[in-house]
Amino acid sequence: MNKLQIYTNDWLKIHPYTAVQPSDSYFVNLSNELYGACTLTTLPDIFRKKLSMYIAAYLEDQISELGLWQSFTAEHKRLYGKYLPFYPTNSNYVADEINEEDIRFIIWNTWQKAASLHEKTYINPNEHAIEEQAGIFYGILEEAYENAPENESLNHYFDHPGTAVEADRKLTWLFGDNYLTEPSMLPYIEQIAPNDRFIVPVGPLALFLHEWISLLTTSDAWKQINGLFTGNPEIPQEIQDKNREIYRNFIEGTNGKRIVYLNGYTELRRFLVNVLKWQDDDNHTLPQMKEYKNFILMTEPEKGVLLAKDICEYIADRENPLYDSEKAQANAFRMLTEEMLCPPDLLIHCINNKLIPDAQLPDGTEKELVQQNADFIARHSLLYYYRGD
Repeated sequence: MNKLQIYTNDWLKIHPYTAVQPSDSYFVNLSNELYGACTLTTLPDIFRKKLSMYIAAYLEDQISELGLWQSFTAEHKRLYGKYLPFYPTNSNYVADEINEEDIRFIIWNTWQKAASLHEKTYINPNEHAIEEQAGIFYGILEEAYENAPENESLNHYFDHPGTAVEADRKLTWLFGDNYLTEPSMLPYIEQIAPNDRFIVPVGPLALFLHEWISLLTTSDAWKQINGLFTGNPEIPQEIQDKNREIYRNFIEGTNGKRIVYLNGYTELRRFLVNVLKWQDDDNHTLPQMKEYKNFILMTEPEKGVLLAKDICEYIADRENPLYDSEKAQANAFRMLTEEMLCPPDLLIHCINNKLIPDAQLPDGTEKELVQQNADFIARHSLLYYYRGD
């Protein structure tokens, strides 16, 4: 028998308890079998071990009726009309059983998050190695599916919050310590204070904890957990009035346009002074922007105005004279994956109106795949920088 590479303590790190459960030894052994069958040598060893445990935990989730995976696929289907990004499913796909397409996604999700940490590259979801590895893993899970024990401690785990201590433990685990949300939180988990868990979206779809809970259970008891379902902070009336004034000036000065494209700081300053009625001095006209080549201004009645810099070339808007298809092909994908490059409201507008048709993977491939999954890619890559306010 091969020497164990994954131990019970490793397995417990992606679970919400510290006392070993009767089913754990089975899944630790399964994780080791999967690890032994993992051929993704370009993936660092620590992530090959994590991947092997994630695949085993996916099986555990499905047979124990935990609900994480089914919540993810149900929400993805609600948002996009299909169970999964990237990977088409056919009539043989069964949402509450194991599927090879699911495994392909878990492999890609783990690999992509590992790559973003170390190589700063984007993994092609159609990478042949992913398909090949998924087939190997699926064969192992298919055999295990008939005999794997249910983890009774996870059965309908989120149906009720329990005590305040139990609820906190459940939410902590849901936030970034399980097989589906840990990959997205690895770079950030140590920096996030307990109360910030409620305002930071997690997992492949960048869902807030209250959204996860609403998918996992219909119990109203979770609404009693302080901070979980709180609304957006109230904006002071003075700021609301100022934002509406900016919006009115913007719309009146552009004949109803909500977005303008400006070539250079001179045009930006002229717009701020002549259209938005800002004072014509360096305290009010953003002189720190002189180093940038071009600007986009977008207005919303609740938010006033937002500004993006040096991305005009990537947006194929007929109102945009600065669009450059060649530069867009090389750089538009960055808008979906690079934090703070494009404000969320503007990026959502561009995706919904198909204004970044040149976006493709950095290696110049998979344009159709990117266009079909643009919103998912933005959620998955940007997290708070896409869904935060």
